[in-house]
Amino acid sequence: MRLLLAALVLVAAQPAFAQGKQRDLILQCMACHGDDGIAKDKDVPHLAGQNYEYLLNQMKAFQSGKRPHKEMKVMSRRMDESEMAEIADYYAALPRQPK
Repeated sequence: MRLLLAALVLVAAQPAFAQGKQRDLILQCMACHGDDGIAKDKDVPHLAGQNYEYLLNQMKAFQSGKRPHKEMKVMSRRMDESEMAEIADYYAALPRQPK
């Protein structure tokens, strides 16, 4: 019973997970940025708890080429602003990990 209760608390504590295409995009983000927004590779930034506006602006900059990054240019090229907003909202809502 305690295990079930703990699992329910963990699920309730997570931000709402997007539906449809946004969900697929977030799953793709997780490949590099981690399931919990904490990247496992030292060269990949953590996104958990990052500022929403910052995340959104960075995705726009990658898409436009203002901020060059080969993988992020590819990842963002077909996203519309609402999809970027959903991704930024998801990662901003995750708890920031202590340093």
